[in-house]
Amino acid sequence: MRDEPEQDDQREGAAVLAPADAPETAVPDTAESETAVPETADPEAPDEPAEELPEADPVAELTGAVSALAEQIREHHDRAAARERVIDKLHAEVERLRAGEQNLLLRPITTDLQNLRKDLLHQARALPPEPTREQVADLLESFALSAEQALERCGSAPIRPEIGAEFSAREHRAVKILPAEEPDQHERIALVVSDGYLDTTTDRVSVPARVHVYRWSATTGDSPRAEGMNADV
Repeated sequence: MRDEPEQDDQREGAAVLAPADAPETAVPDTAESETAVPETADPEAPDEPAEELPEADPVAELTGAVSALAEQIREHHDRAAARERVIDKLHAEVERLRAGEQNLLLRPITTDLQNLRKDLLHQARALPPEPTREQVADLLESFALSAEQALERCGSAPIRPEIGAEFSAREHRAVKILPAEEPDQHERIALVVSDGYLDTTTDRVSVPARVHVYRWSATTGDSPRAEGMNADV
């Protein structure tokens, strides 16, 4: 063929034109330049056996749980016992303070009762064989005065209404109503049956005095001898 001699002539000319010492172009090795592919595990290879953990002992677990529960119960009982001791101590302290306050409150009247007993024994030994009425009255009034002083120390003062004084429903209690002879006697005290008592702490009447009271009316004014009416016995 004609083309082959021409191609050979061209190769020879190129070889003559190329320098003799020109380095040869290195041809990269395709095998080395290829990207390394990571090796994959063989799916068919058997798995390595995992390390086996020791099995838990149920008896040991149960024993530990029971021990922990017993410890909690013991601590609970200790706290309860401590609370009981505190309560008992506080109760004893309250009782001691209450007894002390009671003694302080009763000390004045206790002293007065002791003095009254001493006076009674002294008067009993000094009483004449045949005392007169005046002597007995004076003796009883002295004892009543001692009791009155004891009551005053306790905050109770006697109320002694006077005959002819105006009746007060706050301080007096009418146990009998008497007809008045004059209009001026209306709502006036005719007779004192017993004294009353006033609480000096609250300024209130604790026991009203028992009295007889006059009551005036037009129908009873003309009959001064009309019988009285009992309001309370």
